Amino acid sequence: MNDIDNSRYEDLDWAESENLIEESTILQLINDSEVEPNLFNTFDWLNNMYERIQEPTTELLSEKLANLSAVTPEYRGKDFDTSDRTIELNEIETLEKQYNKIAEREEWRIPYKKHFRQDNPLEIFLQDISYGSYPPPEVMMMLAKCFSLYLIAEGKLSLEEVFFGRQVKRAGNYSMRKARSSNFKEFHYQVEHNKQFAIKSSTSFNLQDFALDYLRKCEKNETDCPIVDFTEANIESFITSYYRWKKQYLNESKSIIDFKETQNDAIHALISLGYSSSKAKEVVLKQSNQRLTAEEIIKKAIISLLE
Repeated sequence: MNDIDNSRYEDLDWAESENLIEESTILQLINDSEVEPNLFNTFDWLNNMYERIQEPTTELLSEKLANLSAVTPEYRGKDFDTSDRTIELNEIETLEKQYNKIAEREEWRIPYKKHFRQDNPLEIFLQDISYGSYPPPEVMMMLAKCFSLYLIAEGKLSLEEVFFGRQVKRAGNYSMRKARSSNFKEFHYQVEHNKQFAIKSSTSFNLQDFALDYLRKCEKNETDCPIVDFTEANIESFITSYYRWKKQYLNESKSIIDFKETQNDAIHALISLGYSSSKAKEVVLKQSNQRLTAEEIIKKAIISLLE
């Protein structure tokens, strides 16, 4: 075996060792409040899984997060229990080979990202099935990893949390949030479609006029309407709500790695101001979200500390 082969073998061996403890790593990060429990059902993880399928020695997202969070995980599975057995690199390779025999990956999807019709990888699975298509291996692996995480958590995580994250206060569970979000999805599709038509036909497009016409048609046809009892007087309120929906659901947010690095920057800034490491970490984790900059997180954290 030459040096190149030996180096490749070592890289594969390391990748397998990280793969075997992936769910355990994520569970520990969740327990330490470092990540949300629905990490496997995110586009960040899905893209990382796709890259790992193409090149098995690719660094795992869980490994990067553990390094950033100074977490040293331990294997939690039970080797004699097939329900807890982690899928190994050979099985992942086999999944890809079998998939290539029966289907073809839609390359326009790569890299995977949030779309107004698809909030997360599970919805890609549901869409593929609804069209009679085989989901690609990375999507199937997402399902397997979510259920595996649920099982090794031994009751500490619900399936709702594993797939969709913790419940949002005063916003309900995912199905409730999705139902409210869906009110604007069809409207948004029609807005974009008519904008493109206006460009091609060199005509003007007025959102307020279009919204009023759209809502009147909804009411006349007795189809689901984004709002009820609308009038010309409250059309501006509807458009404001639509822009708020776009900001929340369509705007790009940081990757999980960028977000973790932003949190670390904020924590170190608070420590430099004299706060203890534990206190700085506690308040930053509580006050941060993926759309905030480090400066914004620090400002919110300091306000919280002074209250």
